[in-house]
Amino acid sequence: MDQKDYEEQLEMAGEFHGEICGGIAIGTKLAMYGLELMGMELNTRHKNLIVILEIDRCMADAVQAVTKCSMGKRSLKQAYYGKFAATFYNMDTGEALRIVDADANRKDKVKETRDEMIERFKTTPPEELFTVQKVKVDLNEVQMPGKPHVSETCSVCGDRVTDGRHLIVDGKPVCRPCAEGAYYEVIDE
Repeated sequence: MDQKDYEEQLEMAGEFHGEICGGIAIGTKLAMYGLELMGMELNTRHKNLIVILEIDRCMADAVQAVTKCSMGKRSLKQAYYGKFAATFYNMDTGEALRIVDADANRKDKVKETRDEMIERFKTTPPEELFTVQKVKVDLNEVQMPGKPHVSETCSVCGDRVTDGRHLIVDGKPVCRPCAEGAYYEVIDE
């Protein structure tokens, strides 16, 4: 992995995120390593790649910026595990690699400035920063990129629900907020 490429990708991820912080620095390296292991080039959108993030912190923005995967294209997925990890899945071959930030799991953390951390990430081989696991990813047709395969109207609120995210309650389609409760409450004025 070329240090010049890392600096270029780090700058791009920092622009996307709004600053360069530790999460952007390690996320950039993780994303570059994932693409390298999958045999995919930098600065290219790969239509056969899905990345599943396990954290919704700064690292996620770096992975999105470097891989060109996005939630809108359904090529970037979120698993809210709170772990500094991401899985790179090739839809064509079925190959999937989960890359874990071993650095985040170190017990012997050293105090360092942001610049020292960035320099360390730039010069340290990815094999020393990450743990790689071959994994099996189980995504069904409804979870894949492309147009919605299933679309229903909630029998309670009338909202449209795509991609099989509805439930069937008493034989009728119901959205999850109506069935399980929502993060919001509608206030009538």
